Amino acid sequence: MLIKNYNFDESAINSFIVDETSGEFLWISFSQDASGNCALQKVSAHNPLQKYFDIDIAVDEITRMYISSSYIYLAYDDDTYIGARYSLANPLTTYTNFSLPVGITEAPIDVLVNGSYVFYLIPGNTSGTNAKIVVLTTSGTYSETIDLSTITNAIAFSVDDSDNIWVLTNESPSKLVRVYDDGGYTYTITTLGT
Repeated sequence: MLIKNYNFDESAINSFIVDETSGEFLWISFSQDASGNCALQKVSAHNPLQKYFDIDIAVDEITRMYISSSYIYLAYDDDTYIGARYSLANPLTTYTNFSLPVGITEAPIDVLVNGSYVFYLIPGNTSGTNAKIVVLTTSGTYSETIDLSTITNAIAFSVDDSDNIWVLTNESPSKLVRVYDDGGYTYTITTLGT
């Protein structure tokens, strides 16, 4: 087995995602630098020091990324934006920032895209808050906030082929939450373990 070591000039890596839409690439986000920017880089999957794009984004943190179609969707820890959408092919000029909806006080910890909607998972870790899913169109227009009123400490989510959103919590015992639309979003809870 051959192990290679790559040293970056930027600060610590926050998140990364594999991009196989038109080759073999990685998108890597780095912690905020002294200028108050987080770097977002598209690099070769075989030589991460070979950069294709290097974008400075003025947010506190890029917490998660998701690729859908010809875009990369970002989740932010920021006072103004919940996230953004960048073109995979031309991210320097083709991007849209998504405004942070009123009433959202925690940063999203995960992002996913299903059809023409972007979903942001709000964890419910702060005292007095609960988990939420913020729904936007893929162009960034706010649609709704799904309030998971009895759920806290959400850590991740995914969507299945039947459009069910599955949320996992980091409680003791942890919970698996199925969120589904039956004319309005509702949810059911399965407790994992004892």
